[in-house]
Amino acid sequence: MGNLKKGKLTKGNLSITGSSSVSGGMYDRVNIVGEGNINGDLECSRFKCIGTLDMDGHLKSNHISVVGTCSFSGDVQAEAIKVSGTLTIGGDVKLKQLHCSGTFETRGSLYGEQLDLKGQLNTQGDCEAEVFRARGMFDIRGLLNAGQLDIKLYQDCQANEIGGEKIRIRKASLLNPFNVFFKPSFHAILSASVIEGDDIYLEQTKAKIVRGNHVIIGPGCDIELVEYKEHFEQMKGAAVKQNRKI
Repeated sequence: MGNLKKGKLTKGNLSITGSSSVSGGMYDRVNIVGEGNINGDLECSRFKCIGTLDMDGHLKSNHISVVGTCSFSGDVQAEAIKVSGTLTIGGDVKLKQLHCSGTFETRGSLYGEQLDLKGQLNTQGDCEAEVFRARGMFDIRGLLNAGQLDIKLYQDCQANEIGGEKIRIRKASLLNPFNVFFKPSFHAILSASVIEGDDIYLEQTKAKIVRGNHVIIGPGCDIELVEYKEHFEQMKGAAVKQNRKI
């Protein structure tokens, strides 16, 4: 991740109301209501945008909240990010918690502890977390890796490879109240070349290789090869071309 450039420390806050362009720097709180442009790197304790913002630089903040549309050209580092709109990032993202009920997109990689997705996630690089919980759709061009993965498929999802300790991939339920905002597709599929973990349960998944200790292949799956160490189960409605104990 790129380092923030040293700027003049400003003890006050930065506020944009209406339409304005400002330079970056170091602040306590940054609030944007309306339409804004920030030129340069920005460091603050809290960042909140209600409206539209384009920023040319890196952002470092304890808490980031986006209600609307924000675009950052550089890297982003934060304790927590909450998105209720669209957030586009040109570099890598490092954080502890992400709560997204809109669209989160990064042209780099995403690194976090707990990622909670109720919408859409796109990364050009990897996505790594301790806990990855998704209710929606995602397109991860690199590796999706987490200690625990809990995924419910509302629309088609894909990752190059998936790794984790406990992996649960299921189709979404019509009884979930989230369906009011994000209608699920009965034909939604998760696609990956390789899925590897300790404890794996899959539905509606297409993969070349699934490898693990305990593996259950559920309805709607199309798997070319399953490799398992202790337990393998193929449920009704699942297609597995080949399985072998390793």
